Amino acid sequence: MESSLMSDNKTQPFGEVLLESIDDSLQILGEEPKNAVYQYLSTMQSLDRKDIPDRLEDFQSGLKNALGGAARVVERLILRKLYQKIGSTFRETSEYEFSEHVNEARRRFEGTRLRPPVQRDQIGQAKLKKGQVPG
Repeated sequence: MESSLMSDNKTQPFGEVLLESIDDSLQILGEEPKNAVYQYLSTMQSLDRKDIPDRLEDFQSGLKNALGGAARVVERLILRKLYQKIGSTFRETSEYEFSEHVNEARRRFEGTRLRPPVQRDQIGQAKLKKGQVPG
């Protein structure tokens, strides 16, 4: 079952949202292969699941070693899920590595968490000050 989407994610730390995205994406391989990937990362990369958000390059390297060419596909799945969970759109660029895309998602996530909520009037319309653009 897929983890909850954006509404619950604003109260979670970014690392938890990232780990949920990784879990959801690896789940397409099946439960046992997903667990095998985590076991491989733990054994061969000394990388526990909880440490992935702080060691993205090691995760990327371990994923490539574990899955070979399929790692790229899984990385894109992770990024799409991650951007969906933070309420943003993933746009792949060839000059960005996986970790750079994740760091960009972190910046977007933290930026939206810091924004104050938009005040709405009784019919649900956002109240904007003169010259303010709806966001």
